[in-house]
Amino acid sequence: MDRFDEFDEILRERAKQEPFPIPEDYVGRVFRTCAAREDTPAKRKHASRWAGMAAAVLALFIAVPNVSPAAAAALAEVPVLGTIVELVTFRSWTYDDGHASADVSVPELDGSAAAREVSDQVRAYTDQLIAQFQTDCETLGEGYESLDVTSTVVTDSDSWFTLRVDATETRASGYQFSRFYHIDKITGQVVTLRDLFREDADYVTALSGEVLRQMEERMAADESIIYFPEKFTAIDPEQNFYFNEDGELVLVFDEYTIAPGSMGMPEFTIPAEVYGGLLK
Repeated sequence: MDRFDEFDEILRERAKQEPFPIPEDYVGRVFRTCAAREDTPAKRKHASRWAGMAAAVLALFIAVPNVSPAAAAALAEVPVLGTIVELVTFRSWTYDDGHASADVSVPELDGSAAAREVSDQVRAYTDQLIAQFQTDCETLGEGYESLDVTSTVVTDSDSWFTLRVDATETRASGYQFSRFYHIDKITGQVVTLRDLFREDADYVTALSGEVLRQMEERMAADESIIYFPEKFTAIDPEQNFYFNEDGELVLVFDEYTIAPGSMGMPEFTIPAEVYGGLLK
């Protein structure tokens, strides 16, 4: 039994001894607390989008220790729970001059060094997008342009956290792209694709071969599916990825990188046997 299973068992036993009903409006209280940290019209616009996430991220780490002395004592009995990731506020930036518009809304994280590192990375990335948008507005003059940036928590388990930041730039046409930020809660480290594999492992070749195989297989099965296999040489060593609900590795490609815009952002689920022997 690992330390998380041990913790769950302790809480279950303490719960039997001392039930602690959570107030019906608790989720609302949590979200209102988050909202109060930075209350702007743009943030309120996205409030419903984040309500569920606020509850999911904060309920375990704030509600359980505080609603019952027994639960707090149980928490103290476990030496290390792993990295904590808390959603503390939302950073929003909007712009509209009648020709160009922007709506950027991303969370800021806290609770651990890894959470703050991811928050800093997201801030730097969105600052870059905003700066480029402002430069493009000056260049285009009265030409139309828009920037929309949103975020979702893909995974928030006992051992792993993934934040997805989606951006859409629109001029004559739209361009979608994403960035994924991962925290290994067990090690307390921010993780990229490279970090999953041994230093001597040629994971790029293994994963690239599987992506190419799936491209060709999908096109052969459905003539409406179009990729650019002849232009695809290899994945980026830091390719965007996430783990789906089944724990499978999924590689994500930005729009237009390996397929026409009609294909959106292609994703490829990689079987564990392709890369399992290359993991650390």
